Amino acid sequence: MKKRSIWYSIVTAAVALTALAGCGSSDSSEASSAAPAAGNAGTASAESTDNGSAKEKEKVELHLADMSVYGIAIFNYAEEIGLLDGYFDDLDYDIDITLSEWASGVDQNTAFAANEIDFSSMGNLPAVSGSANGFGTKILAVNYLYDDDYVLVARNGSGVESIADLKGRNVGTYVGTVTHYAIAKYLEEGGLTVDDVNLLNIGAEAETTLRNGDIDGTVLGTIVAHQIESEGTGTILATDQVPIYNYVVGREAFYSKYPEITKRVLKLINETWDYALAHQDEYIKFYAERSGTDVAVVEASWGEKFPIKSAKDFDESDYSLYLDFVSWMKSVEYISEDLDPDSLLDLQYVKEL
Repeated sequence: MKKRSIWYSIVTAAVALTALAGCGSSDSSEASSAAPAAGNAGTASAESTDNGSAKEKEKVELHLADMSVYGIAIFNYAEEIGLLDGYFDDLDYDIDITLSEWASGVDQNTAFAANEIDFSSMGNLPAVSGSANGFGTKILAVNYLYDDDYVLVARNGSGVESIADLKGRNVGTYVGTVTHYAIAKYLEEGGLTVDDVNLLNIGAEAETTLRNGDIDGTVLGTIVAHQIESEGTGTILATDQVPIYNYVVGREAFYSKYPEITKRVLKLINETWDYALAHQDEYIKFYAERSGTDVAVVEASWGEKFPIKSAKDFDESDYSLYLDFVSWMKSVEYISEDLDPDSLLDLQYVKEL
């Protein structure tokens, strides 16, 4: 698991995973080459006031995480456009920011439990399971809405021409991530459940595993799916599964201690998406580079679609779909039946925006 930041580290904390388991200006400090615990308060720094006296600022390490493999890098994009420069300087803290990228929400949950992340963007399944299973996190807001951005793909030559044809076949997914949920919803459309297929946990290697012929079907992001189809490896079977959310997740021990920093992080996400919406060509190039995809493929795959949610959103429709998703999690016994869905949310900060 590789993290791109001004320091590099490998998460070594052994965490027992349960089942299914993004103002003034100033020079910013460079992070240490060792990975400290996220959000640790250090010594106070002095700042001159108007009358010449020294005002102490508490040192705070702020760890922001993105999902690299899908190009969902809202915090890293904020850095790319220069928005992070001095963004927190007017607050009463001396904040040292570290950025990282992770391959999956499963990995992020492990890092949250090890206090290596304070805020991240994460798919709905790992966001809910992480909070429900004691990783010390809660859902704070919506970061991104995948509106039909995950599609069902069959391997060419497998004989699979419809969803129903997947019965008894090898279907791959990354168990515990949003693709797992998408697979289940697509199978429902064909009158099947995950018990009707040979469901294989293939981690983040769905594209490669399909190419190798080890699976007959999988769910891929629309951009990768179009790549697979254009090269003749696979065929898109279905594209209309329910919307899937990417949430802003926070480490409760950090965000409850630093509410002003938390609100500023949510504001950062909003302003970064606002910039991306106003500079879509620029963002598409960034997305393509981070996800390792040709720009033309990204443009063709997205069409006229673009992110329509950000951290200022968690409206009634979002809440309703959240409840539907939690109900599904309970129905397949991924979380406890008696769990209160509201206990996984902390919307006080986004409401203040």
